[in-house]
Amino acid sequence: MVRQEGPLRLIPRWYTVLVLVILTVTTLAALGLSLVHDGALGWSFRALLVFAGLLLVSAVSSLVRPRRRSEPVVGADGTRTFVAPAATVYPLVVAMVAMWLTGALWAYVALTDFDSLESPGFALVAIAGAAAAVPDLARLVTGRLHRWRLEIGPETVRYRGYRTDVTYPWSKVHGARIQARGPAGVVIDVKGAGKDPVAPVTAFTVPAEQLVEEIERGKAARR
Repeated sequence: MVRQEGPLRLIPRWYTVLVLVILTVTTLAALGLSLVHDGALGWSFRALLVFAGLLLVSAVSSLVRPRRRSEPVVGADGTRTFVAPAATVYPLVVAMVAMWLTGALWAYVALTDFDSLESPGFALVAIAGAAAAVPDLARLVTGRLHRWRLEIGPETVRYRGYRTDVTYPWSKVHGARIQARGPAGVVIDVKGAGKDPVAPVTAFTVPAEQLVEEIERGKAARR
């Protein structure tokens, strides 16, 4: 039996509130700074405004949206597919691009007019973060950064999300279970010593319980 844990148990209210408050304050601060600065520094704050604002939109979609049971997209071969909503994915992708742009502009300002940076420490941290995320930019450009998707087919189960793209035949799947933290979501329990993939509940519009039931039903149909 799957223990019934609702989305509010998996995504605590305090966490949702904290994330939204931080992103709202950052968005408003970036708006104010973008209005009082010009040149490269001003454009950096406009890029930061886009980053924080779109990240806020994505956070509202992934954290605030009620998770209700609904039918997935069903393919001609019977594959049942759950896909992350556009309101979560596309703002996040554009926000990532804005983050890289912000880091690049702050790097330019740091090299040409370091004294104009009002918070050099924060700017340097942001530059380092943007530089560390360059591999994800390469993945995005080459199509290897994936929209979250769970495909439950007659022969296999496939999970795609961010950097992960794995497919398992049912003979290698024990089943599925809910994971409360790190991240909160659904673990696909795979035979062997490797790390089991986790589909984060924040990426989907249905509750984790439904994803578990769908995987278990797909597994049972192959027995």
